Amino acid sequence: MSGMEYRLIQFSRNPMREEGRNIGVLAFDGSWAGFKSVGMVDGLDRPDLSRFSSILKDGYENLWVFGEWIEWFKALCVESDGNHHIIHEELDALESISPHFRATKGGYYEMDGERQETALEDLFSELVGQPSGGPKPSLRETIYQIMIRAEVTYRPEFEEDVEITIQSDEGQSSLVFTLDYFLGAEKRVGFKIIHFKNARTATLDAKVNDAIYTLSEAQKRGFLDKKRCVVLCDTPSAKRAAYIDRLQSVATVIDISKHRAYWDITTICT
Repeated sequence: MSGMEYRLIQFSRNPMREEGRNIGVLAFDGSWAGFKSVGMVDGLDRPDLSRFSSILKDGYENLWVFGEWIEWFKALCVESDGNHHIIHEELDALESISPHFRATKGGYYEMDGERQETALEDLFSELVGQPSGGPKPSLRETIYQIMIRAEVTYRPEFEEDVEITIQSDEGQSSLVFTLDYFLGAEKRVGFKIIHFKNARTATLDAKVNDAIYTLSEAQKRGFLDKKRCVVLCDTPSAKRAAYIDRLQSVATVIDISKHRAYWDITTICT
């Protein structure tokens, strides 16, 4: 019966005061190595870093660190070719490289005809698992997590809750408007958020009218291109579907409940 060695990867916000939290597993058998961590989603090249938010608990600004370390562990698997000595040496030195990360001594997993990748998944499910969801996030929080996953929030030109003034040409008044999110630089992208679910009709009318006016005027004055005007929303009821048609006349509308939402955001922002 064959098997693999494995070592648990742990993270601690305050190494002097708290125990490490299991966030990943690195398994190896002498000729193969694999790594699985929180946030790594099958079929996706980039990890969903928002899943680390419940571990960090102090906001989203440091989530990029986990992305960097995930790549480090994946590279170790490739470069070591599963060599026990190389992996143990690198993981033993991990704590001296970053005190927030460490690798436990791990153990040995016996495989009964399983593929190595399947055994790694089993180890991860048993020893780590994904963080519990906790209270259902608000629409704004859900959208921000998608923006993190699309790696938009890491850009230096990213801003939230922005007031923009477009100076007038002769004979025109200045235009002052707000955007929920904004990407500056050469290829500007402006985002508006519309919450359909449970919204009062009067409030929804005001939000939709504001988005249409803001984005259409920004286009007329050459500040934003229509393809880079984005409305992020939840799924409207059948009675409110007409709002989507109005919004699509001035913007790209992305329903954040759809599976492709973050891909669509990534495409627009590149």
